[in-house]
Amino acid sequence: MNQEQENAENRKNAPLSNAEATGFFFIPFGFAKIDRRKNTDFNESELERFKKFGFDRKIKQASEMRKFGIIFYMSIAIILAYLLK
Repeated sequence: MNQEQENAENRKNAPLSNAEATGFFFIPFGFAKIDRRKNTDFNESELERFKKFGFDRKIKQASEMRKFGIIFYMSIAIILAYLLK
């Protein structure tokens, strides 16, 4: 296996860093865009970059962190609705 193939395999199996995972968890969805033609969603641009460079494990982990973030915010909303009732 040459160096290029080894690097491609390492990229494919590289995990998300803590900073990347935190971003996907706390900002799981995009916000309203001022200019519809320009992609301003950080998470979407990061996912595109992961796909471009072949970070398969990062793509899987990022989608899981986004799901956990949505569940987190939904649970907070439910708890607040219950407490304010």
